[in-house]
Amino acid sequence: MADELKPIYWAGNSKAELIKFTRDALQDAGYQLHRLQTGNEPQDWKPLSNLGRGIAGVYELRIWEDSATFRVAYVTKFKDTVAVLHCWQKTTQATAKGDKERIVSRYKSAKEALI
Repeated sequence: MADELKPIYWAGNSKAELIKFTRDALQDAGYQLHRLQTGNEPQDWKPLSNLGRGIAGVYELRIWEDSATFRVAYVTKFKDTVAVLHCWQKTTQATAKGDKERIVSRYKSAKEALI
């Protein structure tokens, strides 16, 4: 049925990370995740690459605020589920090594849990 929402799988403490966003960023992220749940494309996203061998299909929602930039890494290829892997405030142009490592680790655990 087209009216059903895809469930969200929160890897690790990604939900707690998301809740730490500013109010406006949290609302925007929620809206973009809802678009994914309904099978639509988010408004501002890009593929995350260079995560390592065997890690594919990871994307990031990009949320721009006047005072900060936020990101939500997700995968939609595991079952019919939106897997949120990591949520963070971006402070540099490139994705930090620690954020990439967290995304890869949670990707592997989400894959095990959902496939």
